[in-house]
Amino acid sequence: MKSSKTTYLKEKTKKPQRYFLPEQEISQTGKKIIIFSVILLTCGFILLKFTNPEGNNWASVLSPFIIIISYILIGMGIMAK
Repeated sequence: MKSSKTTYLKEKTKKPQRYFLPEQEISQTGKKIIIFSVILLTCGFILLKFTNPEGNNWASVLSPFIIIISYILIGMGIMAK
């Protein structure tokens, strides 16, 4: 017969069970989307260099849209299966 002290010590030293989410990797399609969107983001920032202070040329209008679209595509690439 086991003593209650031994049982208590065994239960006390038992590590609590932890629940982890399963590891998920980014698919090949997702990686391609992310690489394309990072290149597009770089082009958007380079295009931002050509804007004028008044903001009335084509680069001032186009570059914010390219930057926002590339950030959305990065999120889509992370979630792609």
